[in-house]
Amino acid sequence: MSTVSVPTFTRKLREIVADEPKAFAYDLGLSLSAVYNYLNGRIPATEVLFRIARYAGRPMEWFLVEDEAVAAVGGLGEVTIAERYVAAPGGGDGT
Repeated sequence: MSTVSVPTFTRKLREIVADEPKAFAYDLGLSLSAVYNYLNGRIPATEVLFRIARYAGRPMEWFLVEDEAVAAVGGLGEVTIAERYVAAPGGGDGT
């Protein structure tokens, strides 16, 4: 079974943001400090994670699980992933 992984989220978010945190923040309507918090391990609220996933053209699963096969096919479904994400310690409570 796959579990939500903060290091996985942070690593994958860094791939998306690359060297453009200001542009990323602007495009998503986030503060730059919020983006830096996410890049340093804070997990965003579910709604923000959904916006990030849509911006990146990736399913939410891609950000939350290490198992690329599950993330690629959306095997767990966004609702299940979101439920696990919110239930994880510190999950889904940041903005």
